[in-house]
Amino acid sequence: MLPILYSSIMSGSVPTDYGVGVLSDCISASVKEARNGEYELTMEYSADGIHASDIVPNAYLKVKPNYTDNPQLFRIYKVGKTINGRFTVNAQHLSYDLSGLAITSGTASSLGGAITLLNSNSGFFVLSTDKAVSGDFKITEPSSVRSWLGGKEGSILDLYGPGEWKYDNYTIKFMSARGADRGVTIRYGKNLTELSQVLDMTNLASGIIPFYKAQDGTITTGAEVATGWTGMTMVKCVDFTSSVDPESLTPIATQLATLATAYVSNNNFTTMKNNITLNFVQLQGLTERVDLCDTVHIYFEPLGLTATAKCIETVWDVLEERYASTTFGDPKTNIADTIVATQKEVEQKPSVTSMDQAIKQATELITGNLGGYVILHDSNGDGEPDEILIMDTADIATATNVWRWNSGGLGFSPNGYGGPYNAVAIDMQGRIVADAITTGTLNADLIKAGTISDLQGNSTIDMTNGSAKMKDFKAVDSIDLLDGSNNIRASIRYSSTGESSFYVYNSSGNAVGAIQAHPLQGAMMGLSDLTGSVQTLKTGGNGNGGGWLEGKNYNDKRTFLLDGTVNGGSLLQICDADGNNDARFQLINKNGVIVGLLYTDNLGGTLELASNTYVNITCVGRTGKITCVSLTQTSSRKAKKNIKPIEDHMKILELDAVSFDYKDEERGTNKRGFIAEDVEKVLPNLVTPESDGMLASLDYVEMIPYLQAVIKDQEKRITELEKIIKEGK
Repeated sequence: MLPILYSSIMSGSVPTDYGVGVLSDCISASVKEARNGEYELTMEYSADGIHASDIVPNAYLKVKPNYTDNPQLFRIYKVGKTINGRFTVNAQHLSYDLSGLAITSGTASSLGGAITLLNSNSGFFVLSTDKAVSGDFKITEPSSVRSWLGGKEGSILDLYGPGEWKYDNYTIKFMSARGADRGVTIRYGKNLTELSQVLDMTNLASGIIPFYKAQDGTITTGAEVATGWTGMTMVKCVDFTSSVDPESLTPIATQLATLATAYVSNNNFTTMKNNITLNFVQLQGLTERVDLCDTVHIYFEPLGLTATAKCIETVWDVLEERYASTTFGDPKTNIADTIVATQKEVEQKPSVTSMDQAIKQATELITGNLGGYVILHDSNGDGEPDEILIMDTADIATATNVWRWNSGGLGFSPNGYGGPYNAVAIDMQGRIVADAITTGTLNADLIKAGTISDLQGNSTIDMTNGSAKMKDFKAVDSIDLLDGSNNIRASIRYSSTGESSFYVYNSSGNAVGAIQAHPLQGAMMGLSDLTGSVQTLKTGGNGNGGGWLEGKNYNDKRTFLLDGTVNGGSLLQICDADGNNDARFQLINKNGVIVGLLYTDNLGGTLELASNTYVNITCVGRTGKITCVSLTQTSSRKAKKNIKPIEDHMKILELDAVSFDYKDEERGTNKRGFIAEDVEKVLPNLVTPESDGMLASLDYVEMIPYLQAVIKDQEKRITELEKIIKEGK
């Protein structure tokens, strides 16, 4: 089936629709699954293909991973750059989400109890098993749920193995035997197309010596437990400190014996690792098909190879719907995630990946370096050897790579016997010189360094000049910035009540600026005076929508408030020096002269617009009086249409002019004018009726055209009468 893309899914369920769509322009896609190991999808896609822009990290792909399993969901974690019109997509199986779910404590006395314990912290995932095994299971340290499936000491695989994990989207099962022996034979000249073999004896051991290290440094060693391998004496010492309970009534020596016996039974110490990688012809539906964890019989007569091996890894070609490759060999117990950056790490430990890589490299160098010369050397000529040399030639004069161990220390030199021993050296005073050190845990009283960096160089701390570059930096509770006198000048803090804040301090240690995020009051910002006691400017929001901005003077009195919250109702408030609403709003020109003024008192408000020397416009709120030099209205023909003579101008003669006093005498007495309600009966177009609490008003300017028309009409009649009188004479 072609991959199907989903931008998101409902947690706990597998979608049955086609989501964003089918990725029909997929160039290649393969699913790699290892026994108790990685389970990932790699896809190449055309940059111009359908839905290419929707293929982003955290989206999901649904594909069929092999012949028999249901289609599985894979979460995209990386989308590569476009090269030659195509890009690569990497996705991990949905079960990797268990790496983001933490479990901090718990115990169980059986496999079933351990599964139940992990299920309590597995979210929408459901874990189960078909095995019934007893044994104490204990969460020894906070870590991810997936890490306790396998790949660490005390995990399900470690305690209750052997077995195989089977993943089916949200369903995860620990099986006593996942695969089967279908009687499949892979033979040279029949169906075998490619074969390579690697033999590895690093796992072999004749015995295990367990030990426990107490907090005071005391070592308790248990009796050696034989593994059954007799090829040579090769004893391994194993630290069971994390598994021993010093408070238990069971003696530590007895606990060590039990742990060592279980350790021997759960690990392969007697058979050499035999990893075989091969390709062979297998088609769906044939009995010759081999799935993950199946057992096969291999015959390769040219090399005399006869083996029974287990399928430990498959790579499935999604588009071709067949296996692209299969790997056979010794099973491995490893469920460590391959994408460390996406894990929700609870414990703070060095990268397991880098440590494993260093161990692997050192092991390969040591076990694969056959040959060389070991010499007991007499350095002072007294006839007694006083140092051990390991060299690439038998002659000190010609040797280049030299290990030298004497009473002064141990060191390696790539420059011959005379050194310098600068690659790695340990002297008798406990000092170590090395080009590079890889370690699991580094304990030290003092570390002197030039630059500290992560493996990729994303985060660095230059201890020489004090500069730092941190990627995804995380701090607990607070982070402070100090000046040269060790005074706090800025800090970011988080309180237990959920409040987050950023403070800025002056040289006297007073907080003069702050940004706060309160769980109930929303976000706020404040600026204070130099003493930090008076907030001169505050802004924030109450979580109900909108925000506010408030200013105060040095007497801690409000000078202005801009409130856009729900309760504030988009309020702008200007106050005087005492915090009262009587305030002044000034407009000042570039010469510093006040040319505009809006002010209030207990009776009303006044607006003044002025030139440099006198007031041009005055609007008095309490009287409603406007004073200005002239008042004009827009009257251009360009702004008007439907122009025609007034036909009802004579109606103005029906109006009665009156004298009156305003009831609010502040507005005036002994006035002349008209009554709006009376005018509305005759000329309603001149009146704005009463509404929304506003009294009816009259447009006196609109009366002028009526009066002009009446005067013009009367002037015409007077002229005609004068003509009649004149002609009558």
